[in-house]
Parts: sequence; C-alpha cells; structure tokens
Amino acid sequence: MTGERRIASDTGPLITLEKLSNGYRFIRLLYDKILIPRVVLEELVQGQFLDSRAYIEHYGIADLLRVVDVQGNREIPGGELLDSGELKAIQLALEEGLPLLIEEEAGRQVARQLGLQFSGVAGQILRAFRTGLVPATEAAEMLEELFRTGRINKRIYEGSMEVVRG
Repeated sequence: MTGERRIASDTGPLITLEKLSNGYRFIRLLYDKILIPRVVLEELVQGQFLDSRAYIEHYGIADLLRVVDVQGNREIPGGELLDSGELKAIQLALEEGLPLLIEEEAGRQVARQLGLQFSGVAGQILRAFRTGLVPATEAAEMLEELFRTGRINKRIYEGSMEVVRG
C-alpha cells in the first residue's frame, strides 16, 4: 500500500504498549504497520502465551504487526552488546529504511551511531500530542501511566510532561 505508515520495533516498546491502557489502539493513530523480526515476536510470547497466534489474537493486532525475516548480513558496530531482539530490530530498520521503536539505552546508542531515527513509546506520545492526534490531557494520562508502571524514568517523565503542559 502506498503511503503506509510503518515503523520497526524491538520487544521493549511493544511490552510498554501492552501495559498502557489502549496502547495498541494509541499506536494505530501513528502507524499502519509495526514490522518486527521473528525473534521479537518470540520474546513477546515467551512465558505468557501458548504461541504467537494467541498473543496476536489477545491484543487484536493481526493487521498491525508484520513479522519480517531479517537478512542480517551487515556487521553492526556494537551489536555484540545487544540481545538478539535489539540487534535484529536495528537490522530490520536499516534494511527497510524505517524509524525504530526502541527503549534500551545500549540499543539506542547503536541506532544513533548508525543514523537511525528512533524513539520509545513516550516519544511517540509526544509526537501524537504535537501533531494534534491526542489532546494534552490524554497525553499526560498516558505518560503518568508509563511512569507509574515503571516503563519510563523520572527524568523522561518530567521532561515529557513539560512539553505536554506547555
């Protein structure tokens, strides 16, 4: 589909969306497809669901998630410091020329060095707020929920709330 809004993702941001009330509903405001490597889906399912189909059905995201086989032949500087989900998500973002959802600092450093555009869920909330997709009250509620559930630290929470409050 031409003009499809796509992003690649590591495991952490998807776990954050699971913990956020209506998190997957929210991310649909910004993206039509979230591309993930197979290992990311395996990490999401592990210990919670019988299989990937059960996970996808539980969250109603069959149309949103697309599992992509990553070629991964390119050497990634610093890749040895990352878990397989982070590494494959970075490789996927590079291969597809997509922005990346990633929250772990080591993965962000590698993504930064490679020139990838990246953010976590808090950054996506701010993007939705700035573009008028969510009002300030809803953005603030989501940020508070992320902070309460331990998905963002105090520094990110306070900085994000300053943006939302104006």
